[in-house]
Amino acid sequence: MSKKLKVAIIVAITIIAVCGFVGFAGKAKDVKKIKANPKQTIATIVEFDNLQEYNTNGCWIYYEYTVSAKKYKHCQKYHGWKKEDNYFLKRSFPLVYCAEDPDLSRLLIIEEEFKTFGLIQPDSLKKYNGRIL
Repeated sequence: MSKKLKVAIIVAITIIAVCGFVGFAGKAKDVKKIKANPKQTIATIVEFDNLQEYNTNGCWIYYEYTVSAKKYKHCQKYHGWKKEDNYFLKRSFPLVYCAEDPDLSRLLIIEEEFKTFGLIQPDSLKKYNGRIL
């Protein structure tokens, strides 16, 4: 392997690592903002993008919620949800958002999501804990 190729590989790996770190840091910053001024509402699952064709064993769950007559639409990635698991569609789930910036939100389905915001998961949602990894 030539020296230029080795350098190019190292640069590519470094760029990927930095992008990953920035992405995770951004999510942590959003969670911190939500925790500083949290509000809760209900979100409805409106669609999903199954990622099985990319061999990622998961999907993006798209949800909508309304705050002060304004509708927001976002998505979260979940691992372990297969195509036949479309029982989430049109169902409603709790959501926590930042009161100062309602565009920052997190859907609350599994126990870890509730714990992130210091909330207790309702018994009615515990059945999803093993379903979504």
